[in-house]
Amino acid sequence: MSYVVFARKYRPQAFDDVIGQSHVTTTLKNAISQNRVAHAYLFAGPRGVGKTTTARLLAKALNCEKGPTITPCNSCSSCKEISTGSGLDILEIDGASNRGIDEIRNLRDNVKFAPSKGRFKVYIIDEVHMLTPEAFNALLKTLEEPPPHVKFIFATTQAYKVPPTILSRCQRFDFRRMAASDIIANLKKIVKSEKLEASDEALTLIARYSDGAMRDAQVLLDQLISFTKEKIETEDVTRMLGLVSDDILFELAGYVKDKDAPSALKMVDSFFNDGKDVFQVVLGLITHFRNIAVTKISKDAGSILDCTKDKLQRYKTAAERFTIEEILYAIYTLSNTIDFIRKSGLSRVPLEAAVIKLSRAGSIASLESILDKVEGLMNSTPDLYTPGVDSHSTPGVDNRVDKVPLRGAEPVKLQPINRPPKTENKSLETASVAPKAESSTDLDEMLSAWSGVINHIMPKKISIAHYLQEGYPIAIEGKTVVIGFPKELRFHKEVLEETDNRKIVEDAVKAKLNLEVKVEFRLEESRVKGDLDGSSGANGDGVGEEMPDNTASSDSDPIVNTALEMFGGEISPGERMKRKQK
Repeated sequence: MSYVVFARKYRPQAFDDVIGQSHVTTTLKNAISQNRVAHAYLFAGPRGVGKTTTARLLAKALNCEKGPTITPCNSCSSCKEISTGSGLDILEIDGASNRGIDEIRNLRDNVKFAPSKGRFKVYIIDEVHMLTPEAFNALLKTLEEPPPHVKFIFATTQAYKVPPTILSRCQRFDFRRMAASDIIANLKKIVKSEKLEASDEALTLIARYSDGAMRDAQVLLDQLISFTKEKIETEDVTRMLGLVSDDILFELAGYVKDKDAPSALKMVDSFFNDGKDVFQVVLGLITHFRNIAVTKISKDAGSILDCTKDKLQRYKTAAERFTIEEILYAIYTLSNTIDFIRKSGLSRVPLEAAVIKLSRAGSIASLESILDKVEGLMNSTPDLYTPGVDSHSTPGVDNRVDKVPLRGAEPVKLQPINRPPKTENKSLETASVAPKAESSTDLDEMLSAWSGVINHIMPKKISIAHYLQEGYPIAIEGKTVVIGFPKELRFHKEVLEETDNRKIVEDAVKAKLNLEVKVEFRLEESRVKGDLDGSSGANGDGVGEEMPDNTASSDSDPIVNTALEMFGGEISPGERMKRKQK
């Protein structure tokens, strides 16, 4: 007798033998007991979870010589024929190769004839979603009102492709992926029945790799027995599947945390030398960091993770080294690496780039820690900052506002900060001639209305508005408004210089300021200082002096300057312009 693989040898022969689908088997058994068996069923779900097996069991229960019964005898001729797939009244049709209208016409003609031996003629159409629209339409009338001796059972892995007209004529059952614990229990029974040996960790890895499909796990176990001939160990599973062992994953994650990029790259090189599947390596790393995250967050990680107690302890030790932000950053980075591999067709480069990126990433602070720093800064310098007071408020005016501080403290009545009145820049006045002074006044008005110009453009052409947000007026030369951009934004300048785009900007200026002007776009070597203090440069052309660093003259509020120094930040040109407008 030829060899029978585990997936066929240990196929369930009764409803109670079906694992993980009790919501389906219970309903079918009750329907048989109450004589309420429908004429059409749709079994939907992922591969290898028992759809076709359950369809055969239903056919067996209906045609058993002792039936209809929920416990087929498996000894009568009808049960034996169905088990071996030779029953004349049970027609299993492959929807992929019998998908045309001609095949459905033949089926429609044959349903008229009574079954040869059993009570019912059962049509099991696998992968029914592969039928053509014309074939589905030809099936509709027969499916809705078949002869009383006919039952239809459809199976599919992609139920969303089945037309609603078919779905509405069937009772639908959704099969679930099987739990790893159920798969492991089934594999242990097979190992015991076959008088074999396999470690629990190896069976756990098989169950994890099968992704909820019992058939996949059974096929893999069958293959491993031929590979090892003796006891199946974890190393055998990883070697045959091209996976990376957990020990290596722990070591690689350690290199990432220690920011040891050379050692991490050397390990990646060993993966390729050993012929590892890079896709499986990345998936293994994602699962590894997921397990660390679960261990860090959950108080009962053992009930969530499918691993031994020793492995669980290793995850707990690793979780102590990582923050949850670092773990999530690693998972997202590796997920993007999978997309990179799929789109580019490369394998080594994306993995090496991800390892370098993770190894060189700085410490990722949580939002809670940032709030703590800000709150500590506020408490340590109470005289420098009074929340709720506009730093550009007008002297002599009561600008008091009520604010609720951080952490939900009680509202506090805040007093305005006494600020000296703003004085004119006398040195600039003496350095500029009268026309330039007039231009300076026009420039202030232009800066104040610049956000309105951008908002005017936004509904007309949003891309131009976004490009224009990166620049701001730096000078008015006659009837020309000069818009400055940092030198690294050359692309923005070139797009805006196109005739149609320039016309949009000029029309917006006219609409908001009632000025007939031309616009010119320039790249600036240095940041514009005039938008911060209201003064022009020494040469009177509106271009300020280059600032020595990101924090110099950044804001009149000491708390902002201190925050910029603490976090290494800078105020964007758009924000500078908004502050100027205030």
